[in-house]
Amino acid sequence: MTFLVGKPLTLAITATAGSGFLLFGYDQGVMSGLLSGDAFVQTFPEINTNTGANGSATLQGTVVAIYEIGCFLGALMALFWGEKVGRRMCIMAGCVILSIGAALQCSAFSIPHMIVGRIVAGIGNGLNTSTIPVWHSELSKPESRGKGLAIELCINIFGVMTAYWVDYGMSYVKNDAQFRFPIALQILFAILTFIGIIGLPESPRWLIAHGRESEARRIIWSLQPNAHSITEDDAIVNQDVAEITQAIREEQAATEESSFMMVFKNGPQKFLHRTLLGMGGQMMQQLSGVNLITYYNTVIFEKSVGMSHNLALLLAGFNGVAYFVSTLVPIWTIDRLGRRKLMLFAVIGQCACMAILAGTVWDGGHAAGLVATVMLFLFNFFFGVGLLAIPWLLPAEYSPLATRTRSAALATATNWIFTFLVVEITPVSIDNVGYRTYIYFAVFNFCFIPLIYFFYPETRNLTLEQIDHLFTGEKVKLHWHASMGIAGDAERRVGEKDILNVDPPSARKERARKEQTLPERAPSAQPQQESQQEASAPSPLPVGYPDQTPAHLPQSEFNPCDDQGLSPSLSSNASFYRAAEVRNHERDGGHNEEATNEVPNHIPHTASPNHPYMHSSPEFVIDELTALRNFPNTAASFPQTAQEAYRGIASPLFDHSVFSDPVNDVFLPGSAYEALHTTLRNRQLWTARPDIPSRCSSPASVPESGAVTPNGLHPSEVNHYSRPSRPFELSPARENVLWQNYLNEICLWLDMFDNHRHFASTYPQMAKSSPHLRYSILALSARQIERKQNQKSQSESLSLYQEAIHLLLPELESKTTPVIASCVILCVLEMLSCNPKEWRRHLDGCAYLIQAAEINGFSGKEEQALFWCFARMDVCGGLISEEETIIPIHHWIPKDMSPAEASQHFLASNIYAFDTYANYTVYLCAQTLGVLFNPSSQLPPSCVTCRYLGSPDDRDTYVRRWKRLFDSVEEWYDNRPNQMKSIFVIPATAGQERPFPTVLYGNGAAISGNQLYHACALLLLQRKPKTLSLSRRPKSVLWHARQICAISASNTHHGCWTNALQPLWLAGKAMSHHSEHTAIIETLTRIERETGWATAWRVEDLKDFWGEDDDIDEMEPMRIDAEGDVSLQTPRSIRSL
Repeated sequence: MTFLVGKPLTLAITATAGSGFLLFGYDQGVMSGLLSGDAFVQTFPEINTNTGANGSATLQGTVVAIYEIGCFLGALMALFWGEKVGRRMCIMAGCVILSIGAALQCSAFSIPHMIVGRIVAGIGNGLNTSTIPVWHSELSKPESRGKGLAIELCINIFGVMTAYWVDYGMSYVKNDAQFRFPIALQILFAILTFIGIIGLPESPRWLIAHGRESEARRIIWSLQPNAHSITEDDAIVNQDVAEITQAIREEQAATEESSFMMVFKNGPQKFLHRTLLGMGGQMMQQLSGVNLITYYNTVIFEKSVGMSHNLALLLAGFNGVAYFVSTLVPIWTIDRLGRRKLMLFAVIGQCACMAILAGTVWDGGHAAGLVATVMLFLFNFFFGVGLLAIPWLLPAEYSPLATRTRSAALATATNWIFTFLVVEITPVSIDNVGYRTYIYFAVFNFCFIPLIYFFYPETRNLTLEQIDHLFTGEKVKLHWHASMGIAGDAERRVGEKDILNVDPPSARKERARKEQTLPERAPSAQPQQESQQEASAPSPLPVGYPDQTPAHLPQSEFNPCDDQGLSPSLSSNASFYRAAEVRNHERDGGHNEEATNEVPNHIPHTASPNHPYMHSSPEFVIDELTALRNFPNTAASFPQTAQEAYRGIASPLFDHSVFSDPVNDVFLPGSAYEALHTTLRNRQLWTARPDIPSRCSSPASVPESGAVTPNGLHPSEVNHYSRPSRPFELSPARENVLWQNYLNEICLWLDMFDNHRHFASTYPQMAKSSPHLRYSILALSARQIERKQNQKSQSESLSLYQEAIHLLLPELESKTTPVIASCVILCVLEMLSCNPKEWRRHLDGCAYLIQAAEINGFSGKEEQALFWCFARMDVCGGLISEEETIIPIHHWIPKDMSPAEASQHFLASNIYAFDTYANYTVYLCAQTLGVLFNPSSQLPPSCVTCRYLGSPDDRDTYVRRWKRLFDSVEEWYDNRPNQMKSIFVIPATAGQERPFPTVLYGNGAAISGNQLYHACALLLLQRKPKTLSLSRRPKSVLWHARQICAISASNTHHGCWTNALQPLWLAGKAMSHHSEHTAIIETLTRIERETGWATAWRVEDLKDFWGEDDDIDEMEPMRIDAEGDVSLQTPRSIRSL
């Protein structure tokens, strides 16, 4: 295997892969300076095409190009046997075969001998070039995969440059060593590559695919930058193994892995499509004309530009240097700018260079010769920046694991076939058509521009498994969208690392100092003695709560403390799986004691690759503000109740050292906001555990609101009493401003579907006796003002947020209405301030607490208002991530109420409570998410979506569920009370003035209720089973999309705007006219400006989806039919293509 781990191993892999490509580049460039050398033409006069000689240009092209035929054969060998023998064996075999071929070439005295040697060397090089990019990419991190391959190709061009200068130096030697030594020198590089590969690991993806998971796990561990400080069972390693295993299972489910023909079939995984993209990249690389210059650099300088042999050799050497320097650029740009931009930059520049080169060669003058020389240098620059490395990277990135070796081999074979074509015809073309040779290469480059723009997806910073998701939809996605999850492994890893390590810098330094004094731990399971010590460690659970740790789960999952015993553990995912089982069992009315006590095998807390928003936080996190640092380290002094523990902590309020620079996402890993949120979330999850008493059975040791502690003080007095020397000073005047903003602005959001306006009337009264609720309200108000006014400082909202959490933590277990209200209001603050891709993580703690408190959509009064306020956030998060709501749909209604009864109750409310009728659309949206995005329900091939379902029973089940839900959605629209109907409508106008109709509603419930109805209908119609016939013709997807946009543009209700972000994004994807795009962006921009809710993320998503060159001048006018649908003409620029 290997004795290296971490960064040294990564560097060794890159160096070895680079050595293989240096060998490739050297062999490409070495023949350029030999063809016209004195010793070479004397030994092989048949291919002497120098002035006055009678050699054959065709034979010269064949001798040079036959090497590509050997490479093609080597690529085919990798295609047929590479997946069987593995990456390392292919590379080692390639090095041996190439060395044999080089020995044959350097000992040749005849053309047939030379041709055989070049074919054999080509076979070895074909094996290497087919396998090295795959091997390297599968051992690389996503954030450095492109950079690593760019380094490989940079070394490749260093090999070309080395060959040019070796040729130039040996040109002064007058015997056969002039050409035999440069050819033999490549054997040295083959030996270095062979030695390097012996000490380096196999691809972990190949190992897992062949059932060798234990080896793969160790390799994945050894590739981690911090491998010395983690074990092979670390969560990061588990995550990588799980993702690779899942990808392999999906690919094997789509087709038989052993089938060679699957690369020529599409199916759900689009194997053929992906293979053709990889082959197309290699075709573009060769038809760009690069090997016209690489193989015949000296010939072009002599024949086209008219230089002497010595000067041509010298300029070829300098051209190689410039070529090499240009290849340094993508090392820093390929993973920053992406593949598409660099490829487009390259082909545009190459097209211009070839066109100018044709003109200067046609002119033939001295000045034109200088310009031609510059163009040759510039061509290599453009090629080195954009089209050198990327075509080698794309086959390894685009292809799934099951076909990766074969697809890469086919792409490499394509490279060699087109290289052979170019190298074979170049000398003949230069002799016969002269400058016209460069014209057709200019035309080729021009044709590559639309090919790249319209067909090649961007893979920058995506994992190989995430790239699969770009291809597994109904159509290939050219860009990764925020709705698909966090892009790339880099962000996830940094996030996990920082969240797990957010204690103060001083604590980190102290821990590092102590760790240096300890013996280094082996990267494996802990010794038995240490495990026994951990097993005997005191329980983290407060006295009075039973230890629920399952015997068969690892103790480490429940170990609350680090080596210093800093903090207690909170919930594990196993508890929630157990809770779900128990609740579902109770709901079914059965009881099985054995089943109740059974806990499923432990599932790692890291997110599933299919569900990136699942609860990914660790079991416990130390927050940056050291809110829990004063916990005693011994079990003997552990507090009797959680309330005592938290009240014993000094308030961390106004620790000004933690305030960071303002950014839109204040919940960045390691920030004070994130630390506080994680502490609150963990406590919520802990409180929601099934072994924690509910509100109906709270123990006497947990005082209710208004109770006193053992020292006789009110809880709020305890907290005030224990504050540090810098108290929180909020002036009455400032608090008045915050309350005014809450009542006049924020309550419009919260009370939107509540005619009783509990958030404006009931909860402010509760806040008088619940300090945590008061501070939660004020924190939300302060944060909204900061966002709306784009203030640089976040100190006020952060201080209030800190105080709210500090006061809330000891009250959580009571699960009272003010406690739930504080949690919901803090969720709103977090939604306002965090990255939308993380919304579900900011909701799940509160979701579990609501379920533990047994609050649902029919709880009545203020608790019902709390539920529906949270439910709207839950639905919005589900729309963003295309997942079910966190609160299961059966928990939205009472246990004794069926879904049919709930629907009838909602429909009946249209007479007396139109706000309840509006909440019905939220319930329907949640049902829509369940039908369309439930992990267990996959759509049939007869649907518009990409998902596959082979069972007829499953297909029928989906069709029935879809139709029943769509009928309910339409029934909601048909039975709307008058309060939910529009009061004024102006149709849209053709042209640019008003692309959407004006649709005015009289209240917030009507505005958002109708908008959510259109969002449900749009989603369902987009995924309508094709075989299903409806009793009446539904409105079109475009009609619903335009209604969504019309509602937001016409109604400036700020509360409704906060609910409009995701529906607007869904509608925007259905729009194709520039005026519609402009109107949507203006609406989203206005929402952020006037409410403080961030919308730029959705604007960027839509721009990516629409394309960046949305030109208003190229669009034909809109045509609006009688139904309100828009008919658009195709842009002239697209028609011309």
